[in-house]
Amino acid sequence: MTPLIWQDDHIFAAPDCPAVEAGFHHAQQILSSLKPLLDELPTTRDTNALRHLLRTIRRQAEEVTRLAWNAQTYGYNRLSRNGRDEPAKVLLSRGQQLQASLAQLIKPVTLFWINVPEAQLRLLLQDPELFELAYDIRHARRLRDQRLSLASEQLIEGLAVDGLQAWGDLYDSLVGRLSPRVEGEIMGLAQADNLLSHPDRARRAHAWHGIQAAWAAEQETVAAILNAINGWRNELATQRGKERLLDALDVSCHQGHLERCTLETLMGEADAHKELGRRALRAMASAQGIDDFAPWDLYAPPPATSSVAISLAEALRLVAEAFENFDPEMGAFVRLMAERGWIDANPSENRRSGAYCTEYAHPAEPRVFMTFEGTLDNVITLAHELGHAWHSWLLRELPLEQRDYPMTLAETASLFAETLVREALLARMETREQRRDIAWMDGERAASMLLDIPSRFAFERALVAARGEGYVGASQLRVIMKSAKEQWYGDSLCQYDELFWANKGHFSIAEFGFYNYPYLFGYLFSLGLHAQKERAGGDFVEAYRALLTDTGRMSAEDLVEKHLGIDIREPAFWQESLRQVEEAVSRLERLV
Repeated sequence: MTPLIWQDDHIFAAPDCPAVEAGFHHAQQILSSLKPLLDELPTTRDTNALRHLLRTIRRQAEEVTRLAWNAQTYGYNRLSRNGRDEPAKVLLSRGQQLQASLAQLIKPVTLFWINVPEAQLRLLLQDPELFELAYDIRHARRLRDQRLSLASEQLIEGLAVDGLQAWGDLYDSLVGRLSPRVEGEIMGLAQADNLLSHPDRARRAHAWHGIQAAWAAEQETVAAILNAINGWRNELATQRGKERLLDALDVSCHQGHLERCTLETLMGEADAHKELGRRALRAMASAQGIDDFAPWDLYAPPPATSSVAISLAEALRLVAEAFENFDPEMGAFVRLMAERGWIDANPSENRRSGAYCTEYAHPAEPRVFMTFEGTLDNVITLAHELGHAWHSWLLRELPLEQRDYPMTLAETASLFAETLVREALLARMETREQRRDIAWMDGERAASMLLDIPSRFAFERALVAARGEGYVGASQLRVIMKSAKEQWYGDSLCQYDELFWANKGHFSIAEFGFYNYPYLFGYLFSLGLHAQKERAGGDFVEAYRALLTDTGRMSAEDLVEKHLGIDIREPAFWQESLRQVEEAVSRLERLV
């Protein structure tokens, strides 16, 4: 099988190819043609004329959105492969600027939909094309009291590109050029991260300390990034909150299309069951004969595991077959991703760490990025990202607005996909050692979701509060992180990763705060879906597809109520999922 590298020439031949220039020139022409149409908006009274005007503006805005979206995806993907790709940085910035220019220009339409009287809104939404926007409009109207003047909203959009977003871009650039030294060898961050799952404990420790040293040298830069991003958000909330001040979690829940009470229920159940995560770590430590279980042991493989690497072709086959057993089209989709060059998994110079799934707007095609080095963890990561891709693929024919599902529901398909693969692997394992290896992954996942994710959540809450009092330096960030880790991990670790706030890029995502609890939500929600799958049998496949298809046009609560008939504001749903976690941890304890 040929190495998996993105095949994107049909999108752009290069970041600075003629098609890029032609596209941006055309986009500027559209922006110019939009201005007179927007001038008509305040004076158009006839409902039919207003519908026609709003449809025309929407269609032209969508054309610009597609180019800005594609430019940013293409530029970001290139930078992921090589963080020093200067033309890609330029293209990414141009795409962000184009998106901001469009958002500034059509802000009158955004404010129109938020402020239009309810009776007139209902009349306008009788138009089938405009009705596609109904959920987004009604969701935005919930924060009507947070809107500023048109001039202020346009100013915010314009400043965000070189203000808020630039800090996130700086972090991504930093990740791309970071070069840890591990036992005298200088390597990329992605390569060093993969060593954290090495079977040799000394090798893991060297990798962890090398990564720590690399980030320690940049800690003041990352501290500045976190302060800038959170300072921006705090000030924006203050400016918007003249009538009703929203805290950072209120804003995050709105972005996540989740009610605050649901989040509190979720985190409350995690706190009540955190001992499950600690039990998993203790079982893993016991199996390895480790008395001082440390941060570099969190992703250690089980002892006496075969050192034979899994090929990428074999990994794709495993994932495809596991998906296929649930939904034949889902399995075929994995093969389609590989055949069309929509997966990039080969190590490359100056490659960023981590994994992600993204997509192009037009043509509607997903892309998966990871660094595959043959471990079982890599197989699960591949399944995770392909789950995201399947979710995007199901939504490909929907309007752009409905393809943009919230972060709370974003991890549903990916973690459900992981469960399918682990379940398939467990079923095919014949020896106790093989079953233990799969149970080991379940234990790692339980510890990650019930300890790591909540500790990130606790850290970010403390960071936001501290930033409201002033600048939070690197030394204070270390103290806050240590406290959060200690609160959740307790004595299951002998020491804590005080620099985790620098190493974990989720804290530096400019667009979203609290990109942590969605993983816990997705983990327990996917387990709840798995329980429903067992009850519903063959009927569940279509129900699952329908649920994913609705993720961009319903709140989390309404989505689950519609498709499962369950109220996720109540603890019962989450407790059923946690019983499955209890079974997984108990299985690990028995097998080790």
